[in-house]
Amino acid sequence: MGSKIEEYFEEHKDYICCKAGCSDCCEKGDYPVTEEELKHIMLGYSALDNESKIRVQNNIKAMERGGACPFLLDKLCSIYPYRPMVCKIHGLAYITKNNIVKVPYCANSGKNYAKVYSNGEFWGKPIEENLDLKLGNTRNLYDWLFDLGSK
Repeated sequence: MGSKIEEYFEEHKDYICCKAGCSDCCEKGDYPVTEEELKHIMLGYSALDNESKIRVQNNIKAMERGGACPFLLDKLCSIYPYRPMVCKIHGLAYITKNNIVKVPYCANSGKNYAKVYSNGEFWGKPIEENLDLKLGNTRNLYDWLFDLGSK
């Protein structure tokens, strides 16, 4: 699992500037994840100790769209090695179901991708020409987890 994702991170590691200890993006967000990422997330979940699994399950039950990520425990990511791209780069550019490209808001504040992003372009070209974003359907983490729970 994860070869496409791992290759993507390896290619983009020089542009990812998130620092340990910051959980602002984890406390309120949309958390778009692809099908491949969800599989990877669930590997991380299965590796958690029982107490952490219970806490995550309780967080999922209380989860609201736009709220805190259920895997955030004590302001730390409980599945850190398995976190999705949006978390690894604090908002990776992605394509919505309406074919609209979303870019990380922190790119304009000197953080992720600031070295190569400016005025709607990566490396001086439109986003779509630079990013391979074909990793399966992208949905809100809340929707993925809700659907898993109803099966």
